[in-house]
Amino acid sequence: MTILIISEKNKAAKAIAEALGPVTIINKTKFLNVYRVNSKDIYVVPLRGHILEYKNTDQFKSWTKSNSREIITNPNAIEKASKSYSRPYINALKEYARLCDECVIGTDADIEGCNIGLFDALPFVIKANKTIRVRQLWLSSLQKKEIISKYSNLINPKWSWGETGEARAIIDAVIGFSSTREVTNTFRPLLNEINAKFVSVGRVQTSLLYLIFLRDQEIERFVPEPYWTIEANLSYKIHVIKAFHDKNPFIKEKELEAINIHQKIKNEKIAIILSNSKNSNVINPPMPLNTSKALVLLTRRLKITANAAMNAMNALYSNKIISYPRTDSDKYQASFNHTQYLDKFKLHTNYGTYASKLLAKKRVMPTIGKVDAGDHPPITPLESLEQNSSKFEQKIQKRVYDMLARHYLALFGEQAKESRTILKMSIKEEPFTSRLVSLVSSGFYEIAPFLKKSYQPTIEIEAKQLPIKNIQLNVKETQPPPKYTDTSLLRLMEREHLGTKSTRPTIIKILIDRKLILRIDKNHFKITEWGKFIIQELIKVWLPFLKPEFTRFVEKLLEDVKEKRKSKEDVIKIVKKVFLELFDKFINNKNAITLRFDSVKTNLKTAMQQDFKQKRFPITTANCPICKRFPMKLVTTSQKKRFLACSDENCKTYLSVPKTGRITILKSSFCSICGFNTFKIVKRKNGKPLPYYICPKCWSASFKDDSVNGFCSNCEAYKILNDKCVKR
Repeated sequence: MTILIISEKNKAAKAIAEALGPVTIINKTKFLNVYRVNSKDIYVVPLRGHILEYKNTDQFKSWTKSNSREIITNPNAIEKASKSYSRPYINALKEYARLCDECVIGTDADIEGCNIGLFDALPFVIKANKTIRVRQLWLSSLQKKEIISKYSNLINPKWSWGETGEARAIIDAVIGFSSTREVTNTFRPLLNEINAKFVSVGRVQTSLLYLIFLRDQEIERFVPEPYWTIEANLSYKIHVIKAFHDKNPFIKEKELEAINIHQKIKNEKIAIILSNSKNSNVINPPMPLNTSKALVLLTRRLKITANAAMNAMNALYSNKIISYPRTDSDKYQASFNHTQYLDKFKLHTNYGTYASKLLAKKRVMPTIGKVDAGDHPPITPLESLEQNSSKFEQKIQKRVYDMLARHYLALFGEQAKESRTILKMSIKEEPFTSRLVSLVSSGFYEIAPFLKKSYQPTIEIEAKQLPIKNIQLNVKETQPPPKYTDTSLLRLMEREHLGTKSTRPTIIKILIDRKLILRIDKNHFKITEWGKFIIQELIKVWLPFLKPEFTRFVEKLLEDVKEKRKSKEDVIKIVKKVFLELFDKFINNKNAITLRFDSVKTNLKTAMQQDFKQKRFPITTANCPICKRFPMKLVTTSQKKRFLACSDENCKTYLSVPKTGRITILKSSFCSICGFNTFKIVKRKNGKPLPYYICPKCWSASFKDDSVNGFCSNCEAYKILNDKCVKR
């Protein structure tokens, strides 16, 4: 029997084929290889994610000559069409379908993957071979053992999962196409003035933008209130112990009381200890990681974007380093064999000692999570890799892997123990309390120190009174809520059921790309003036659409499709009906928006320019080679040009850098010839990263002087080793 296996990406196709036997590669195009397993008569055809997408039909392509409302009411307003790059993939599906007796859907094992395999690819297969049998390969990793095991136990297709993805795609196309078009046409007079093409509106993204707007408004309108605290600094041996008045904080109405207490005790020299109580507390190891928990952990601890964290986990999965990273499960099944993975870590430079201890103590059962979703195990490191392993394609993958591996090992660790000492004291009859918390036993913190909070040193206090160094009366102000970060946005989206575990990072990126939010520093977001204006206008006429209740309602219906409680068709019909009512509210009230365009366009345009005026460029650690006083910045223009410019605007020094490739300033590496920073540039060839190094000063000089080496690899005296310029 000849078998066709469809995978979602090339790396997965290659891994599946190689696990099943010796492989012959059939080159179809520059980007498409088909893998044949000769011994088993298997063809593995990779896709490139979705090969089809929903678009407006020809009748509805014009934004001005067609009715936006009919995109909702007319079933022929949208159609599923081939993506621009999909033709070779479709041809391959048809070609090998004719040769095969069975089709195995081996796309990613989640809703999106089921949708790609069963609703994008399979129709072409069935059209070419109506009698072909269909099964599904459900993989939780791309390791050989897993592939062989799951291939021997193929399952019936998860049609309801694919239907859920299809329902989501149709619903979001209908809502996105109709609302973006109607809102854009409404804003058209203003868009022409501010050089904007359209207003991007979506079921999830616009609701998230609304919530960011509310937070920024709360911060903007926040009026700080003063309050007072009384703090005593006490001495014990070499330690300083802080104690706080029991009535802290003193609000504005209690200001005089705080001042009087401070006046009464400020010159006191002794604090009398009334009670010295101790207790201990244990901290359990963390629970296993599902996608949402992993994204929160990585963005918070590594200070990276949600999108970067998700991309890194996807790459680690494709390279067979971790299990499938898109999972709702944070609970392992009882049959999961952890010993095989713990064994792999025994010889690891950084984790080996800890892993050996776990095995010696037979600690091979992890903490128990809350949800076994039945799709995949929690995110699990499958290989023990050193940080210099060539399997890591980028530095960020090393950092993500290190955190995931340490977190996994922490699941088996012992409890951490902390000691808590509470001192109740009297200073001239005024009550003070000091709380000392110290770590007694590190337990699982040993392998996962990033999970540990700050602790004080262990202090055994045996005295009955303590000398006072000083007593302070502090005037403080209440603080507004913090601006959102990647971490807090992910938590917000999970709480409000906005998007899915794997689409949330993409939704945040869409808002950034559409210039609706921006990063004001490495971690924090704010809504742009453009985003603020859109939400302020839509609130007047379309608040029910902006609130997360609507998209939460849609997500619940989609879950009903997945669990076979409702049909795809019924859910699409319900959502269209509800959204049509919302849409009509917008149409009937949109004149409230258009009335004030003339009065705001100048101020809005100025504010938008200000939002993006202060673009932050990477800075060198070496100073400009001409003025020798200021560092240089790596400027990237909107025309995708880039160059180095002195950060002092009065110094007109510029240096060239290569126009293509991902560029990194090696801030601790300096050219041994001229002293300027060396740069690492990574280009990709045949899907593999190819790094090379330059010193921009030498590289720029090489255009004028042939005797100067442009590339570090051509330098006779020095070479780059471990991202450092050293003697050959």
